[in-house]
This record gives sequence, C-alpha cells and structure tokens, in this order.
Amino acid sequence: MGAKFKWVPQTVLEIQHHHRSFEIGLCLSGLGVFHFGNRTYPIAQGHTFIVNVLENHIAQADEDDPCEFVFINFDPELLEKEEPELMVPFRYYPFHFSNLLKGDMESMTRLRLIIQHMWEEKERMAPGFRTAIKSLLLSLCVELLRLSKQEISSSKWNDGLRNYEHIRPVLSYITEHYQKDLDLLQLGRLFHLSQSHISRLILEATGRKFKNHLLTLRIQHAKRLLAGSEQSVTEICYDCGF
Repeated sequence: MGAKFKWVPQTVLEIQHHHRSFEIGLCLSGLGVFHFGNRTYPIAQGHTFIVNVLENHIAQADEDDPCEFVFINFDPELLEKEEPELMVPFRYYPFHFSNLLKGDMESMTRLRLIIQHMWEEKERMAPGFRTAIKSLLLSLCVELLRLSKQEISSSKWNDGLRNYEHIRPVLSYITEHYQKDLDLLQLGRLFHLSQSHISRLILEATGRKFKNHLLTLRIQHAKRLLAGSEQSVTEICYDCGF
C-alpha cells in the first residue's frame, strides 16, 4: 500500500533525492521552502504538494518556525491497475504542472481532510484499516484528477490524455528495459511513433529528456546495488546498462 509518515525537514538545505513512488505531502504546521530541481515553492500550514516518480526534491524547514509534514508514498501500479487516468495529476502532461496544489477552498479542504483521515487510520490500525486507507487514497486521487481538470480547457485536457495513452506503454517499457541498450530509434520502431514525437512525449510526461530519464533509472539502480550487494563497481556499472 505504501508508507505514511510524519516528518520535520532539516533547516539546512540537504541534497535532493528521488524515489520510485508517487508522493503527496501535507504541511501540518510551520514554514519552509520545498525544492524541486530548480523550482522552489513556499511552505505554509495547509500547503499540499505532489511528487512525481523519480523527481528530485527536498523540503527545507524555516529556522524560527520549522514545518511538519505528513507524507503518503504509494506505488504508481496501484492507480494503473485501478484506473490509469488517475495517474495524470502526477505527470507533467501538459497542464502547466505545479507541485504545489492550488484550487478552490472546498476542493483543497476535501483533499486535506482525506489525507488527515488516512493518517488517523494508520495510527489507529482498527480492523480493516488497510482497506480503508486504500479507499481513501483512491478518493484522494479522484479529487486530484478533478482538480487538475478545473485548471485547463477541455480540448487541452483531451489532448493531454491522448498523449498520455501514447506514452504510457513507452515509459513502462523503458522502466523494464533500462539496463539494456535503448535509443529513440528502437522505441520509435517498437511503438510505431517518430523519434521526435516520442522525445517530446517523454519530456512532457517526466520533465526530463529521454537520455536524462534513462540515466536517472540507471543511477537509481546503481545506488541500490552499491548499498545492498557485494558486486564490484565495474560489475554494477555493466549491470545497470552503462
């Protein structure tokens, strides 16, 4: 199901990190700054953030009034199996993506209440709490989807969904085969799309160019092997596709 935890960021700026899960964070109190690559967002009580898969990020707390978060991490596969459209708010498609969620007061209040209810279920661990949390998570993602759709025209939304359906199998293929030789020419032939079209869709979906996306997957794999295996650096290098 994923992880749910409370966290107080450091007041000094730490190195950005990334992970293979989607993440949603709600600021419970305090102030700070949230860094996503080269972008920064202010942190204040009630601010809600979403983090894409493999997106570099780190929060930094204010020295005088450090922020506290509750975070939810979960596997994208959960949404893909349930209803792939629910993954759209976590992608960059092309909805003027912002990690800091914005919306009308009613929508944002519902989002915050769902996150708080998920945390309460996790803390109480009453009978059936895992099913309750999954149900709340799906409700949360439905709210995110509807919130995303409010911000753009129907034509852009429909175009984005069509593009997402084109690129979704490509991204899955890259994730499964990043240890092998991969290039845009191979992907174009395999999925019957032009190299330029695939390149543009990957950039829109991940925020990274194809080579950077591939490199990120390989480096993530290398870090796991360096931390948890006895292989030499050379063996790990080849094992990761370098």
